[in-house]
Amino acid sequence: MNWTVLVAFCIIDDLLKTLGHKDDPQSKTPASVVLTIWILAALFFSGKHKHALAYAKEQGLFSFIPSRSRFCRRLHSLSDWIPLLLPLCKTLWEQLSSVEHYVLDTFPLPVCENVRAPRCRLAPGLTYRGYIPSKRAYFHGLKLHLVCNNHQFITEVLCTPGSVAAVQGLYLLPLDLAQGSELYVDRGYTDYLAEDDLAMAEGIRLRAIRKGNSKRYHQPSQFIASLGRKIIESVGSALTELFPQGFVLKVWGFIFVHNFRRLASVL
Repeated sequence: MNWTVLVAFCIIDDLLKTLGHKDDPQSKTPASVVLTIWILAALFFSGKHKHALAYAKEQGLFSFIPSRSRFCRRLHSLSDWIPLLLPLCKTLWEQLSSVEHYVLDTFPLPVCENVRAPRCRLAPGLTYRGYIPSKRAYFHGLKLHLVCNNHQFITEVLCTPGSVAAVQGLYLLPLDLAQGSELYVDRGYTDYLAEDDLAMAEGIRLRAIRKGNSKRYHQPSQFIASLGRKIIESVGSALTELFPQGFVLKVWGFIFVHNFRRLASVL
């Protein structure tokens, strides 16, 4: 078995026990096995569960491999547990490696081409119509808000409709960071009130790349902010390589694959 998959299985099994999850006594496949096959699909098969199930059965990775329909039902029944695993993974990472600072950014997740947007069933309505300033282009779908640390480990995730502004991530994300942490952001997160509130209430210093006409523009700090923010671009590239046509549950799978790769590299 691949080392990353083995690490994922061990960690998921322990974290589910920590959360108090109990499998149905009649179930032949534990939840940890279902989620490990889900990780396997995201890692090697672009999120295609059918191929991951066939591979797991062929290699005899587990004692019992469910059918595709059974697997999908089990996976969707566990969807509420999946986001709860991320904070525990974050705690585990912080015990293995020190964290210097964090970076926040957003990434577009198109669900269809713009020409098909009016008849899109997965994301109906103009609320999913977003704009990418760096590319000067519109997209139709979701917007992924990510917080990662200086080791490229993803610590917080939020999916919103594409029309939600990036700065709203400061209000919607829990930002459960250590007291005195530094959070690097780009120009899209300019909000002096949020910046002051974070500093006062949580002790989190916001290092933002500011516009030239900003009231708080300071040239030396711009270099530090630009340098610290490059980490999130590497994370975005790593996730983009894994994405086929992303949907929410599959996106979560690719996020955990990225994190388990980081964990496997230090274990």
